[in-house]
Amino acid sequence: MLFCGTLPALRLVGLATLVLALLAAAPSAAGGATLDRRGAWVYADVPAWDISHEGLPFRLTWAWDSPLDPLARLLRSSETRWTAGIGYAKVYNSYDATTGRFRSAGGHAALASAGREFRWRLAPETRVGALARLPTVLVEFGVHGASRHFPADGTHFNFKLLSGLEWEVPSRPWTVGLIWLHFSNADLLSRNSGYDGLALRLSWSR
Repeated sequence: MLFCGTLPALRLVGLATLVLALLAAAPSAAGGATLDRRGAWVYADVPAWDISHEGLPFRLTWAWDSPLDPLARLLRSSETRWTAGIGYAKVYNSYDATTGRFRSAGGHAALASAGREFRWRLAPETRVGALARLPTVLVEFGVHGASRHFPADGTHFNFKLLSGLEWEVPSRPWTVGLIWLHFSNADLLSRNSGYDGLALRLSWSR
């Protein structure tokens, strides 16, 4: 129960880490590193850490190249992509963190989402072993829907904020990454229990 009280602090730490990563990425993005633009990608996300024991989302996302518009240039993004995804979530029952009493029933949920992804390459392509030495930082904003409340005491529809690090596999059309998933309705609806978790990502170009 004590851990539930630390969730806002974890979100703050995640946000601070993201801001620091973006500040570090900005100078190299302006440096004009050569990008390998293949035009279309597929991402597979599998749960790595369900932070508040709310559910396990599995996601498959299609992404395609997006032009660098004024917003991307303002953020000094190296690359942008549109995204559209589907998925499945095992939603856990919800219990009151203080009393331990049952609040909302979980179940099985179908997922769908769409968004825009901004990417910053931290350094020109250098490698150590099988992976690139420095990762690409990514942030994705968008909308997310589920066929039932996800988490169980949340809502059907949410905004999504994804952030993470992705490493290239040299000479291969593959990348591996670690992604922070956040879904919430930003207090726009009366029920605003959000989801936070970590996912392992495997992506490949098409």
